[in-house]
Amino acid sequence: MNDAERRIRAYEEMGDHRTGREADNRATLWMMEELRKVGVEADFQTWRFPRVEIHDASIRFGGWDIPAVPTFDSAFTDHNGLTATLRTDNGPGLVLWQFAPDDQERMAAGVYTSFELARADGADAIIMIMGDPEGYPVVRNAERPLDPIELPVLQVAPMDAGPLLDAVGSEITMISDGGRVDAPADNVVGTIPGTDPDTEPVVLMTPKSGWYTCAAERGGGIAIWMEVAGRVAANPGRRTLNLVASSGHELHHLGLDHYIKELGDAAHEVHAWMHLGASIGSRNGQPSYAASDDELFNVATNALNEQGLERRAFPVGNAGFGEARNIGEINGRFASFLGGHPYFHSPQDTYDRCIDPKSLTKHTDAVEQIVRHMLK
Repeated sequence: MNDAERRIRAYEEMGDHRTGREADNRATLWMMEELRKVGVEADFQTWRFPRVEIHDASIRFGGWDIPAVPTFDSAFTDHNGLTATLRTDNGPGLVLWQFAPDDQERMAAGVYTSFELARADGADAIIMIMGDPEGYPVVRNAERPLDPIELPVLQVAPMDAGPLLDAVGSEITMISDGGRVDAPADNVVGTIPGTDPDTEPVVLMTPKSGWYTCAAERGGGIAIWMEVAGRVAANPGRRTLNLVASSGHELHHLGLDHYIKELGDAAHEVHAWMHLGASIGSRNGQPSYAASDDELFNVATNALNEQGLERRAFPVGNAGFGEARNIGEINGRFASFLGGHPYFHSPQDTYDRCIDPKSLTKHTDAVEQIVRHMLK
């Protein structure tokens, strides 16, 4: 077993990596130790956020008790829930939306406009049926964790949704009983000094949190982050390489927001940022890449071509999605690998099902090539 496989399997085995939960906290200590083993001094950076605590999330009617997951940026009900007519069009009652596994709208930020339109038409709550190709649940990232929408929203797996579809037009009870508590979460940070301390630094960044085991969604980026850090530590560049693995990914990138805020004016002095986003080295993925300017776009393109890797390019200057958006918002220079795969945001995102080891090896070398250019 090579280091990449060992690391991804270890990360997967920790469990569901939701921000500030047990597996996320275990990952913090584990990542720090992995970096120290390759000669990188690492630490944690604590920040606070409104952690969602779920007491009951379910749909009940006629003897059925269907499990669900609330969106983490929506309203809650009380323990009795809401009882109303289930409908598939907008209007008063509980509105049911069904999404195919390849429907991109279910993950897009534009769905918030649909939430508001439904609310304006009198909807009491939204139920979203959405899952992976085998019917297991997938859940949305929360784009508004600090400003939740005013509707309760539940997400139901297709494998559980048959009775619910049959109940359209009937009265059902939807329960999203939960709340928010102030809680801590941690980023992992490290520094590899360059040979010229007077130059602007480079940042290599990857998210470390997500809804489930996230072997391909997060594991590929984490494995590459660790490997490239070790290679640079063994042979430093001219510039200092700063490392950050941020929690809060599924909560509108709150961890990276905190990291940038803590940098203050120094965030604008970073020479370039390399973002290791979702699903790098995954099987049957939808791989993309992005860059802030022509120079970094050409560097990324050449690195991919030399490894025989194909990724769809975003237009130069377009960060696409993921944490590279945060860098674009501060006018930072960036290169980004990003994408999805069939079991994205699903509990079935495991190493054996979702990782392509050869692709992961090639992407590691491509990332090192890009980072080496940034460090010149």
